[in-house]
Amino acid sequence: MRQPSKREIAKLERDAKNPDLWEEVPGFLNVSRPTSIRLSPTLIKNLERVAELRGERSYQTLLKKWVTERLEYEIELIDLARKKKTG
Repeated sequence: MRQPSKREIAKLERDAKNPDLWEEVPGFLNVSRPTSIRLSPTLIKNLERVAELRGERSYQTLLKKWVTERLEYEIELIDLARKKKTG
């Protein structure tokens, strides 16, 4: 396999900087977004223990699952309360 020429490399670099030439990947940018919260070292240690016992890759993965589950529960409660108000 031949090595690309300097001209070909320069074109690739220019093209890489042009967002119009990038392929659209549905949902790629909406997968997740980094965030941060401050947790005490004791809380992190305990989360790591629980995550390990549950077979999770990390305590962050466990937290993400817990937050998702709780949010779904809270949304269900809100929806039920709205249905009761409207009859």
